[in-house]
Amino acid sequence: MEIMTYHDAEKQILEHYGPQKQELQAVQELTELILLLAARPDQRGDNYEQNILSELADVQIMCDQIQIMHKISNKDIADMKSYKLRRQLARIEKEGEEE
Repeated sequence: MEIMTYHDAEKQILEHYGPQKQELQAVQELTELILLLAARPDQRGDNYEQNILSELADVQIMCDQIQIMHKISNKDIADMKSYKLRRQLARIEKEGEEE
């Protein structure tokens, strides 16, 4: 296999399986992460941190493919993250004022 960027690999996988199948795969990967995070501490097992790492990688790959599918630029993602982070920090600041 030739060496390629993550983006190229994700695009190739998306083209092979198609958008509909990959959106369902994204739901599956998100579900696995949700179930892992929702587990009670006594049910998490010895490999909990490694499992989180693995599931986060799966979810990020699927999010990257969704981004490719919908032609969303990295700048658009960065701008939206910035907006949401600023908004949440403003909420936290407001909560502090109300106390």
